[in-house]
Amino acid sequence: MTNKKIEEIMKKSGNVFHSQVVKALRDKGWFVTVSPYYSDNFTDKPREIDIIAEKKFDAISHFGNWLGTVNVRLFIECKYVANHNVFWFDNIDKNKIIDRIRSDTNVDYSDFDRNSKKHHYLADSFVAKLFSSENNRNGENELMGKAINQNLNALVYYRNKTDFMPEDPKRPYSVLQSVSYPIIVVNSFDKFFRTNMEDVEKEVTSITEPFKLEVNYAYIDKEKNAKNEYFLIDVLSIDNLDDFFSDIEENEIQEIREKIDWDDCQNGRQ
Repeated sequence: MTNKKIEEIMKKSGNVFHSQVVKALRDKGWFVTVSPYYSDNFTDKPREIDIIAEKKFDAISHFGNWLGTVNVRLFIECKYVANHNVFWFDNIDKNKIIDRIRSDTNVDYSDFDRNSKKHHYLADSFVAKLFSSENNRNGENELMGKAINQNLNALVYYRNKTDFMPEDPKRPYSVLQSVSYPIIVVNSFDKFFRTNMEDVEKEVTSITEPFKLEVNYAYIDKEKNAKNEYFLIDVLSIDNLDDFFSDIEENEIQEIREKIDWDDCQNGRQ
């Protein structure tokens, strides 16, 4: 095969961008599993997600004692955006957001308007609820629709499993809490545009910053029960990853650590 043919295979595969995201995660100390396959709970058909990344964050008491770890797991779909995409934004559902965060973090954010707690899900008043792609002929194969299904299918299947990141033999069974984030990473926002659901006549504008997709996701769990869960999926460009890591560690992961420390103090007083 000529070099030109080999380059064409690499260009069309999308694996170059996939590899760039893997490297960016590893450079920041994340344990990365690349393209794991599994059988989903409903169809038993093989499914795949691009990346599952995990990292342990130590929980330390205010006395300086090590309490255990908070494990953060990222479920990531990587998409190289070749065509134009339009997203319809609407008001975020605050009640569902609070329930989602409480379920994920075990921290109560219900009074977020008046307290100091910060969670990046609460940073935006508007989220994307609808989307459409250029030259789309089949909704099932639409760029974002496919990414959502691959992402949330894997999150539901894997989020309670514990066999991705090796245990520290010196500190076995140390995980105090786990939290999962569904993420779609794109090469850039150059072909992303937005409009407002309440004002469809308004001019469409470019998307230049990370945003969130709101999804009410119906699925069948491993016990074959029908479930419906509310999710927010972060849509980031590869250049936004460092800021995202810093944000979640300094805010919501820190809140979880403080809650663990508080609970430890309360148990010590009983």
